[in-house]
Amino acid sequence: MTRTAELHRLLVVEDSEADVELLREALSDSAPAVALDVVRHGEDALAFLRREGTFSSAERPDLVVLDLNLPRMGGFEVLTALREDVDPRLRRLPVVVFTTSQTSTDVERAYDLHASSFVTKPTAFESYLDVVRAFREFWLRVATLPASSG
Repeated sequence: MTRTAELHRLLVVEDSEADVELLREALSDSAPAVALDVVRHGEDALAFLRREGTFSSAERPDLVVLDLNLPRMGGFEVLTALREDVDPRLRRLPVVVFTTSQTSTDVERAYDLHASSFVTKPTAFESYLDVVRAFREFWLRVATLPASSG
């Protein structure tokens, strides 16, 4: 069932404050409504999703927006860990790779690791807003997502 009236949660795994603010701007007029949780490192993303440590009360997101270029643990490592997790809710969790990379090897590797989609961040402000709104529309209004509760 497609969910349209409820609040959707996005986990944004992004170390750039400027990119986080651009995402907030693009989603501010959001319909459906979106709540953002932000972590800066891959290790924190996994702890958040697994509800470990300081993230023990974290709400599971409906969608992960994952940058590839992260300090310490990169996006590919996060994606690998999610797809190999014992928890089926994490293995099924949609992950949008949202990165500056345009290389075919990164695209292929992301899909080999079962990314749900690969989106290159536009550099122009209006294009950036359009792209974020387009994947919000698809992933949160059109697509049927797996249950995230629990």
